[in-house]
Amino acid sequence: MLFLCLLAACSDDSDPDPGVCADRPCRTSIATDAHWTAVSDVHAGVRCDFSEETKYLAPASASAALQEIVFHDVKTHRLHHEFMTRALPEYFGGLPAQMYQAIVQRRATRQYWAGAIFRLRDASGAPTGWGFDVIVDPTTHAERLTETEIAAIEALLETRFELPLVYAPTTRDAIDDAQGFVSVTKHMPRACQLATCTNTAKDCVLVPAAVSLCGHFMEGRTAAVEHSRKARLAAVPGAHELPREAGMHSVPPLFGAGELGPSRIAITPMPGNARYEVEHTSNYVVRTYQQSFRAGTQTLDLSWSIPFPEAGGGIQLAEPHIQGSMQATAALDGSVDYDDLVSFQSCAATNLDAWRITGTLPNSDGFSVDFRHAVPGAGSGPLFVTRGEVKLGGQTAVVDDYFRLVYAGEHHNWNNQYWVLFAAPITYGGHPIHGLWIDEESYQSNLEAAWTLDANRQPLDRLTVSSYSVEKLP
Repeated sequence: MLFLCLLAACSDDSDPDPGVCADRPCRTSIATDAHWTAVSDVHAGVRCDFSEETKYLAPASASAALQEIVFHDVKTHRLHHEFMTRALPEYFGGLPAQMYQAIVQRRATRQYWAGAIFRLRDASGAPTGWGFDVIVDPTTHAERLTETEIAAIEALLETRFELPLVYAPTTRDAIDDAQGFVSVTKHMPRACQLATCTNTAKDCVLVPAAVSLCGHFMEGRTAAVEHSRKARLAAVPGAHELPREAGMHSVPPLFGAGELGPSRIAITPMPGNARYEVEHTSNYVVRTYQQSFRAGTQTLDLSWSIPFPEAGGGIQLAEPHIQGSMQATAALDGSVDYDDLVSFQSCAATNLDAWRITGTLPNSDGFSVDFRHAVPGAGSGPLFVTRGEVKLGGQTAVVDDYFRLVYAGEHHNWNNQYWVLFAAPITYGGHPIHGLWIDEESYQSNLEAAWTLDANRQPLDRLTVSSYSVEKLP
């Protein structure tokens, strides 16, 4: 029995779980802290109001093969699909990822509700209860859940989850929709980037440890321009006090050294020119930080509108709290041309959904590109490439270097272009290959063409791609 419990991550010999979760890494009910501990793990995301998490699967249809609610041990299986196929093979063995999406994410074919349950905490770290979210297809507005559906899911979960439970939306769409809910009790995200200043008479920017900002794509630019505007800039660790009085103030620099472009030109601060302006208007206060740098023969002028609370306070530059809350713009040589701007944001972007491009080539070759992205309700959504893997002629190049992963897109993330640039060339078709270019159609995430690239990032070989997919990862 000890071996079985070690294998299955059982919770307590005195309280074995009956039914489908007997001797498996899951529970069919949670009524105590011990039950919760058995299936939960430390929160793996960016929300400071979540401390721990587990995941659930619940029947959404009378035709679902599994009619029990299960809470699976995320210490053993982090992902739903992995848990379903490995821990419950008699129900889900061999389930393709596309079928998983159909039976979990889409209303017309849904058989199961799935999502996460989080342990909630307040700003002091004290636990306040639990909250659940629900997985839906993020690419289609029609899949967004109504308040009635959320209430029904909560009622279903509460038949087996006996601890205090509320709705805790996690995606941008779900959070926006929940703002209008009136009957469902909800837990909304806390502004995790806010901090308390030691000197309450001043505002402050806290940089508790080394952290860098990275240049992100700006819509309407070419891949070549995006590549040239790749940049990384380090923040200066420490507690930086800023005045609240109106006017222009000289202040210590918030940012230090960095790199710009494919040649990684050194970015160096220009001494003594960091400025901070406070402007009081009739309705609000504008706080703008400015700093200038040298980048080779050019200047780089940075401007950051610091999002302090209206009455003042502190903000921390630390991952993951800067994600979605920090954006500074820098211009080369004072230019206002869009192609000469760098949009500095998080170098991690783990607050965005994870997506993957997969392409199949002849002779067991292929490619994949991982990226973080938020599907926009309007305009363009942020998109940040994190990894590329290309297999050509039996040789594999893996790229996770920020400066060698490029995305360019037009309004609404149309006409998407991806570059995966190799650190060292591989031989294909009798000549050296320095990268891969993925060119999608103008208005759809369908492949228009895939090319190899030469040393000057010009197209060489048009590749024959037998299958191409762009999918949100579970």
